[in-house]
Amino acid sequence: MATEDPQVVLIQLGILLRRLREDADLNASDAAEHLGCSTAKISKMENGKQAIKSDEVSALLERYGADDSQAAEALRLAAVPKPRKKGNYRDSVPDWFRRFLVMESEATELSIYESEIVTGLLQTEDYARVLLRAGYPLASTQELEQQVKTRMNRKAVLTKEDAPKVSVVLQETALHRVIGDDAIMRQQLTHLNELSELPNVSFHVLPFRPNSTPNHDEAYIAKAAFVLLRLDSTGVMAYVEDVAGATYPEENSVIQTYATAYQRLRNAALPEDESRDLVDRVKREYYQHR
Repeated sequence: MATEDPQVVLIQLGILLRRLREDADLNASDAAEHLGCSTAKISKMENGKQAIKSDEVSALLERYGADDSQAAEALRLAAVPKPRKKGNYRDSVPDWFRRFLVMESEATELSIYESEIVTGLLQTEDYARVLLRAGYPLASTQELEQQVKTRMNRKAVLTKEDAPKVSVVLQETALHRVIGDDAIMRQQLTHLNELSELPNVSFHVLPFRPNSTPNHDEAYIAKAAFVLLRLDSTGVMAYVEDVAGATYPEENSVIQTYATAYQRLRNAALPEDESRDLVDRVKREYYQHR
């Protein structure tokens, strides 16, 4: 991710240091003992919530046995000036979401499941603005527009030179639930089908009446929207969002449970061409209500 945003850099550095520690088969207490600090400080460092001095990074790199390229990248990140005051990026993005933005921008694969609304990465500006206004009713116009801008900027990952493979399963509910008005929905569904034509995007709708499958995946229910992200630095990670924030399950068994859930949902969803046809059919309904 080519950025020098200090807050984002802290998160990147934390992710890298955590991977190096785990590759060295060390736990947080080992790192804390070597650095002469608490395990809480190591946790904050690895989660991008605390600034890290260059000499602390050097000490950890030595303990972790980092190679030259890993050490060079970590020290480069550590040299970026630390954040001193809030700016537009930090004002517009909740703390719990900042880590996800970094992971999304660095992922080589994204598997996204959404049940009630069109997922953020595929939203139009007007659709996103309605959702964000509802989610942050006390935000000023400037704050709201900054949030919309941040969400729209995320879509750059879909068309960048090293764009990730993106697989989306969307419940049919999201096509019918009106966000804003009919005009916004027509625009949003048109945008969905346009993005589904990208070579790196696989888009599938899970219909109200899915076809039967050998393992009865058509009756399988996932009770939360989630994203699986594959990163070269850390492998597969999971992100689960709810009304209070988000969680990042770390146990391999839990991540595998989400991976299995995604595959079952995908098995019950329509093929890409049938998904586009369904989107078009629902879109026509929004013309009838003008």
